[in-house]
Amino acid sequence: MKYAVYSKEPLKEEIMIKLKGKLDYQNPDFVFSFGGDGTMLNAVNQYIDNTDKTIFIGINTGKLGFYTDYALEELDSIIDSINKGEVFCHEFSLLEYSLIKNNQVKKGYALNEVAITNPIHTQIIEVYINEKMFETFRGTGLLVSTPSGSTGYNKSLGGSVMDCSLEAIQLTEIAAINNRIFKSLASPLIIPSNNKVSMISHDSDNIYISVDGRYEEFRDVEKIEVMFSNKKVKMLGSKNYSFYNRVKKSFIE
Repeated sequence: MKYAVYSKEPLKEEIMIKLKGKLDYQNPDFVFSFGGDGTMLNAVNQYIDNTDKTIFIGINTGKLGFYTDYALEELDSIIDSINKGEVFCHEFSLLEYSLIKNNQVKKGYALNEVAITNPIHTQIIEVYINEKMFETFRGTGLLVSTPSGSTGYNKSLGGSVMDCSLEAIQLTEIAAINNRIFKSLASPLIIPSNNKVSMISHDSDNIYISVDGRYEEFRDVEKIEVMFSNKKVKMLGSKNYSFYNRVKKSFIE
């Protein structure tokens, strides 16, 4: 077993001893993420180019664990299952985004969401769906999320929770200005996976773009394009553990 370990805090020696195999931080078969959802998002970002051959394992040592199915005391049984080849994975869809400025294009992927915000200056953002004008948004910003990411920042904005088996993305407004002069949809919008969302800001000097909570260093962006990606992230989990179990565990129980 080739594996890598991702954790914000140094792991105790007895935990590292249990992880029998070869440490390989370049091309791991398994990435053990110790922490909460934020740690898992960073782990996926670290190995985003390896998602076709890497399985992520979330060990919840934090508070909220939508992506972390296991407790620390289950580590022995996880390793035993891996050694026996008894591995089942849940797959989570990604967003593919492009930040465009002149002839420069920065591409990347997001497991949860892409956010375009500014809490100080009102944003004026033209929204296009498949290159056709949809609306001119005014407010704090816009959020595009995956089905699994719909349970994160999107949910706190009043967005819909989407089943992870759906192939769609969600566009959600952040503090929209709506009056008799300025109007926007004022509702989350579910968009099929074969559609592309494009956003053009009227004040590109004053927008902040974050991907899964990480700030993107890309100033004076002219256009942001976001679409559903065919690329997926595989996470070790129980065959009987459904999306609704995850939602219930994270928000109801």
